[in-house]
Amino acid sequence: MACLADLRLDEDTWNRASELRRREWLAAREDLIRDGKFGEAFAARWLLATPLPAHLRLEALDEDGYTRATVLVEHGLLADSVREYVAIIRRMDENANHRDTSWFEAVDMAKKVVHDRAAEILAREVPSLSADQATLRALFTFYFSLLVDTTTLHHARGHRYL
Repeated sequence: MACLADLRLDEDTWNRASELRRREWLAAREDLIRDGKFGEAFAARWLLATPLPAHLRLEALDEDGYTRATVLVEHGLLADSVREYVAIIRRMDENANHRDTSWFEAVDMAKKVVHDRAAEILAREVPSLSADQATLRALFTFYFSLLVDTTTLHHARGHRYL
């Protein structure tokens, strides 16, 4: 397992985003750079993430900017996980002030289950990316934040710390 040199978003995605959304992406990015354990094709490479209509394209770039490996994460692979995660967060946003601690603990556990399931899907379907469960969970967080504007969901702010 190997660390990334860096992780960047494509310029179009970055330039269209609000400052708050960029901060969310940077936080998820830092987790992946600091703690991520990636496959050898990504060792000491710059990872360029480009969200496209059908998939997230991840390109491992060398020091000169040449693509050395490409992985496509098809949106269909994680569509159920994304929908389920959004539903959980929305449930937390609805009448959250009237819930007790045990309810929040149960919902938090549901969020963790979704992360685990998404990590298992990534491990099975895109094995060259990583075999490390924690890295794949963090990658789902990053992926989720690219697809869903988490800045509009109150209880999404802590999702990257699962």
